[in-house]
Amino acid sequence: MRFRLLKVIKCCLCILLLTCFFIQKNTKAEEINLFSDKAITILADSGEVVYEKNANVTDFPASTTKVMTAIIMMDYVKENEAITMSARSLQEEKSNSQILFSEGEKLDRNTALKTMMILSANDLAYAIGETVAGDMNSFVKMMNERAKKIGANNTHFTNPNGLHNDNHYTTAYDLALIAKEALKYPLIIKAMGTKEAHITTSKQMNKYIFNRGNMFTNPYFLAGKTGYTNTSRNTLIEIDQKDGQKIINILLRSSKPQYLNDIKLLDAYAFPRIYKKVIVKEEDWKKEIKVKDDVIQTKISEDLSFLTAKNPNTKYEVNVKEENALPTFYKKNGLHKNQKIGKVEVLSDGEIVTTADLLTAKSYDRPTVFTLNTLVIAGIIIVFFTIVLFTRPRRKRVYIKSRT
Repeated sequence: MRFRLLKVIKCCLCILLLTCFFIQKNTKAEEINLFSDKAITILADSGEVVYEKNANVTDFPASTTKVMTAIIMMDYVKENEAITMSARSLQEEKSNSQILFSEGEKLDRNTALKTMMILSANDLAYAIGETVAGDMNSFVKMMNERAKKIGANNTHFTNPNGLHNDNHYTTAYDLALIAKEALKYPLIIKAMGTKEAHITTSKQMNKYIFNRGNMFTNPYFLAGKTGYTNTSRNTLIEIDQKDGQKIINILLRSSKPQYLNDIKLLDAYAFPRIYKKVIVKEEDWKKEIKVKDDVIQTKISEDLSFLTAKNPNTKYEVNVKEENALPTFYKKNGLHKNQKIGKVEVLSDGEIVTTADLLTAKSYDRPTVFTLNTLVIAGIIIVFFTIVLFTRPRRKRVYIKSRT
């Protein structure tokens, strides 16, 4: 009886554990109860989506638009060049009272960047557009072209500051791509992570400005940009970092203070799921390729590894792509050790997740007319004819005596 009772208890425990496992597995989509209507979290390096909620539904970005404005400015304005406040730019709706600009006032590029991000200055964003492109229509065209270039295909801008316009829209996913692009510009990220500063313009000296946002209270905060209009409600780009793992969080149609809690929920969801996946270590790469009938030993520039939040059993494909001109180059010049001869791509579901350079493992002289194979074949032919020549049976000579 006692044995049977223990057996029943064990069965019940097993069923309970299995039930918990399946519940945990199947409630992944419901694990986060976000207030924000639209949200997404992606890995900053690869763009891999970790979490999403209505991420491809269009909405209004408000002042998060200024991140794209900053990208365009950094591409076209040199550090020593100035942004000039025009009479038209000063007509834009004021977003702060900490600093008031006047017509003709100039800010150097980096000061303009920092001020725009800290104060979310609408008039300054407009002046940046005018300075870069000459007129607003041309600047907006540049913004939209850049959005399409980085894959933000459901985004359309009509101004550089995010003031409401029914035709000025984006998605959480597209905004994440724009933030990912901004990570290529350290000065933009630094400005987005600056809470306060003293700035100097052509007409104002050592003016103190500060960001009133609460995003700086997050211990994982690296950079961010808030936005708000009556129509869009609160919007947010926040780049967070923990233990070398960097994620991009986007919230649209949110509210204060709920969006702060939403960011905490996204961080708590994403960071524990991220791990380093190693496909091939640099020292374990042994692949050979054939160039002009010669076998070339290769190596890779670094480990084929990356951060991911995908299932550990996810299948990956490794593709080797040789440079098109490799055979011609090898024929003329040979190859030196560690020469780049192509690249290696790791793909998941057809998407590239990481790459490494394909290098030569040693030097190779350019091929000659008489290759080793040619010499071996020639040697065999010579030996064959030598054997035939010296082993050919000789004819016996027949002497005929002449009659006298």
